[in-house]
Order: sequence, then structure tokens, then C-alpha cells
Amino acid sequence: MRLPEDLLTDAEGVAAIIRATGGNFRLLDRLLIQVGRILELNGLGGVTHEVVEATPVVLVIGAA
Repeated sequence: MRLPEDLLTDAEGVAAIIRATGGNFRLLDRLLIQVGRILELNGLGGVTHEVVEATPVVLVIGAA
């Protein structure tokens, strides 16, 4: 699955990704895969704070 380039337009969504992954590329990769699935399943057009918090990866790694 390829995520659109303009997907990260919400500043709070980007901040939530940064907090959740702490710069760890492996966690970022896993998180974005889950975010893509959530967006596709729910017909959403962009990443928001709520979408990031809803990912199972954040629940496993714990958001800061």
C-alpha cells in the first residue's frame, strides 16, 4: 500500500506520529502501515491525531 504524499497535512497528526515513534524508523514503518489500513478501512483522507492514537502499534509501544 502506498500512502499519498499529501497525507500528513494535520500538524497534530504529525506530532502524534513523532511522539509515538520517537524517531525509531522501524516503529515509524509499523505505525504507517497500520495508519494506512485504518484510513483505507474507514474511507478517511488524512492522518489525524485520532487516527494515530487508534493504531494498534501505538497501543503496543505506548504513546509518550
